[in-house]
Amino acid sequence: MKNHLRVLSLALCTLPVCLNAATAQDMKQAYQPAQEQNARSAELIPAGTVVPVTLNSSLRSDKSQSGAAITATTMQDVPLGAGNTLRAGSKVTGHVIEAVTPGRGSDESKISFQFDQIHFGSQTVPITANLRALASVMEVDAAQVPKSGGEEDYSGSWSVVPIGGDQVSYGQGGPVMQGFQAGVLAGDTRPQALWLFSADASGTYGFGDLQIAQSGRTEPGGEVTLTSNRKVLKVGKGSAMLLRVDASKPEGAQARSTVSPAMAQ
Repeated sequence: MKNHLRVLSLALCTLPVCLNAATAQDMKQAYQPAQEQNARSAELIPAGTVVPVTLNSSLRSDKSQSGAAITATTMQDVPLGAGNTLRAGSKVTGHVIEAVTPGRGSDESKISFQFDQIHFGSQTVPITANLRALASVMEVDAAQVPKSGGEEDYSGSWSVVPIGGDQVSYGQGGPVMQGFQAGVLAGDTRPQALWLFSADASGTYGFGDLQIAQSGRTEPGGEVTLTSNRKVLKVGKGSAMLLRVDASKPEGAQARSTVSPAMAQ
């Protein structure tokens, strides 16, 4: 009888330890998937992803105000790896940092801005991105005129001269093709959506003396500065940009800056 009581007493003493261990294990199992989910969210827009966009409004050194929101639209499906795709028509948002015209402490016109977020389906992903290339509306229009092929070409592809490079072939809605290879950048083997741009495109096209004084690759990261010797620096609505994502954060992370609801005109 005494032995039975001892066994029962020992079992009762160890029961809380077992329960605590089981609870800790359950919490660990619940926490690990949450960590994995956050990691997946953080990688929705992998570093190095190229995103071709067009501006939905103009940027002007004489009218754009600090904090004014800017938006752009992705012009082609962007492959993200792991079976994910950023669809054409997605929104990229940012804001104006500073706009300067000659006579206000500067001999040149200048406008600084940055893109903060990509709207990935129903999600909003904070990003840091740099500007690889910028093309005017006229350059965009010229790049879309087929040099050969087109509707009469039953192969479903046509040849054009892209912005900043040699003649390439476009398939039906796919990424830029160079021969039979997906468009890639130097030092990067991943297929990239370059839209109307060549893989060699870098700098500005169709803007005269306008220059990319700061692309956003150096500190402060993501801040792009354009300069011109003209009285007014203007990047019109419909101008094309080739952005390259340097980093993205998990969904729900706070953007680095607060923007006003006013749109750049």
